[in-house]
Amino acid sequence: MRVRTPRFRAGLTAATAVLAMIGGTALLAGSTAAPATASAESAESRAKEGHVTGDAWVSFSIDEGNPLRRFIFDAHGNPYKFVDGKMIMGDARGTVRFNHPTPGADGVMQDNWGTADVDYVMTSGPVALVSATSRGGHGWPKGARMSFSVYDDPRGDRFDRVGFSWGVVDGQCHRMGMGPAPFTTYSSGRGYVVKSAPLPAVPANAQGPGEPPAYIPV
Repeated sequence: MRVRTPRFRAGLTAATAVLAMIGGTALLAGSTAAPATASAESAESRAKEGHVTGDAWVSFSIDEGNPLRRFIFDAHGNPYKFVDGKMIMGDARGTVRFNHPTPGADGVMQDNWGTADVDYVMTSGPVALVSATSRGGHGWPKGARMSFSVYDDPRGDRFDRVGFSWGVVDGQCHRMGMGPAPFTTYSSGRGYVVKSAPLPAVPANAQGPGEPPAYIPV
């Protein structure tokens, strides 16, 4: 906006006050620009990541006497990243919580919760593979590798499926990024959501990954 030079001192004083107010507003607007930019960058970063969320009870068919398991996913990220041109496997965060209730001596069902920290997420369409390390407890050593597969069936939540590595995978062969097909069937709960993301681009002259983390026996 063009500001005309006033003819009288009183007008000059008023114009100066107005300009000061305008300048203050501009400074205030400028101060909010950085957080807005950071927020936009964060949203863009999340859009390039795969996401697996949800909570459901599923049925593990070969455990006929006590088939129900509960899995809660809050996993976000990618299968790898590049640092100084070298591929680093595992670029994800979040948790997977799981529960397998078992009957106590009094016949009352008791919860057996476990938690694993996510470090690997790969998504493709409605399918995801999530890899994590155990926090320990309930027979699991701390740091033991666990993997989970999720199928977010387009037909609806009641068709969703989950697979877990200790169900049908030989632990001696199990490493990050490996997992079974989602072999359980939905029983109850809100189900799962898989938001797919493309694999991160590989820069020119990139180096391959080193040896994967050592296997920790269960």
